[in-house]
Amino acid sequence: MKDVFRRSRSWRIGAVVTAALAIVAAVGVVVLKAPPERGGGDATAAATPPVARVMELSEIDVTTVSRGALERVVPLSGTLRPLEQTLLKSKVAGELRTMPAREGESVRAGQVIARFDEIELRARVAEKRANLEATRAQLGLAKKTWTMNADLLAKGFISQNAADNVANSVTVSEANLASSEAQLDVVQKALADAIVRSPIDGVISERFAQPGEKLPVDAKLVAIVDVTRMELEAEVPSSDIAFVKIGQAVEFTIEGFAGKPFTGSVERINPSADERSRAVKVYVLLPNPRRELRGGMFAKGSLRLAAERQATLMALAALREERGESVVYRLEGDTVTRQAVTVGLLDPGRGVVQVLSGLEPGARVLNANLGNVKPGDRVREAPARPKS
Repeated sequence: MKDVFRRSRSWRIGAVVTAALAIVAAVGVVVLKAPPERGGGDATAAATPPVARVMELSEIDVTTVSRGALERVVPLSGTLRPLEQTLLKSKVAGELRTMPAREGESVRAGQVIARFDEIELRARVAEKRANLEATRAQLGLAKKTWTMNADLLAKGFISQNAADNVANSVTVSEANLASSEAQLDVVQKALADAIVRSPIDGVISERFAQPGEKLPVDAKLVAIVDVTRMELEAEVPSSDIAFVKIGQAVEFTIEGFAGKPFTGSVERINPSADERSRAVKVYVLLPNPRRELRGGMFAKGSLRLAAERQATLMALAALREERGESVVYRLEGDTVTRQAVTVGLLDPGRGVVQVLSGLEPGARVLNANLGNVKPGDRVREAPARPKS
C-alpha cells in the first residue's frame, strides 16, 4: 500500500513540474513575439534605423566664398558746425549808437560791427591825460629841489634828514606818474573798446542788441561764424581707433545734397574714450569755399582704414557667433557642418567680411541663420530658376 502511495505522489509532482515548464515556454513565446505586434511590423523592420530628413534650400540660402578687393571702413555721422565761430560782447557800458551788420551779411576781420557812445569816455581820457601832465610837472619840480638840496648837503648847510625828505618826495612823484600813466592807458583802452570790430572773416549768424539800447559790460552783441571750413564730430569704436591717422580722407554725403559727394580729412583725435560708449571722438574738417554747407546740417560718411587687394570674401550674413566663437554652417556635399573661422576686414556697406582662416574660395556656406537647420542635417539645393 505504501508503495502505491509513493508512486502516486511522484506521478503528481512530475505532472506539476511538467505543467510549469509548459507555461514558462508559452510565456517566452508570447514575450518574443510581442514587440513586432506593438511596432506594427516584424523584427527586421524594427531594427532598421529611421531615414534622416532632407531639407531643401533656395538659391538665396547658400552663398559661395570668393576672392576680391576689400577695404576696412568705419561709418561716421554727425552734425556739421563751423570750425571758427565767435560771440562778440560789449567791453564797455553805455549806449549802443550803431550796429549796421545784420544776419546773413559777410564781414571781414577788423571790420567795425558796432559803436558805443564815446562822449563820456573821451572826457575821462582828457581828465586822465591832464592828471598825468600835472604829475609829470610835480616830478620835475621834486627833482630840481633834490638837485639844489644835494649841493647844500655837500656844503653842510642842511641836515641829512632834510635831504632825505626831498629825496622821498622825488620817489613819491615818480610813483604818482606811473599810476597816472596806467590810468590813462585804461581809459584809452575803454575808448577803443567803444568801437567793436570783427576778429575773424565770417558771416553774422545772430544779433542780440539794437542801436539805442543801454548795455552793461559783457552784454551779447552778435555771433559770427566762418562757414568756409566746417567741422564734424564723430565717434570711432576703440577697436578701430588704432587705424585712424591725422589727415586721413573721409567721404561724405550731406542731407539736402543728394548724390553730391563731399570730401574731408581727419584733423584731430580726442586723447580719451567716452566713459559710456567706449568710443573715441574724431574731428573731421570739411572745406567749404563756396559756402554751400551750413551749420546744423546732418552728414554721413565713411572712413577707410585699411585695404586688401586679394582677400577671401564671404557674405557678412553667413557669419554667426556661438559660445564666443565665429562660425559658419558649411555644406559638405549634402551635409551641413559647423566650421570655425577667423575674420578680418569688414565692409558693412557691401555686406562682406574678410576670412583669414577656416574657408577657401569656392566653399559653400549658408547665407543666413535659418534656425531649423543644424550641423549634421542633410540638405539639397533647389534648382536655379531660369532668368527671364
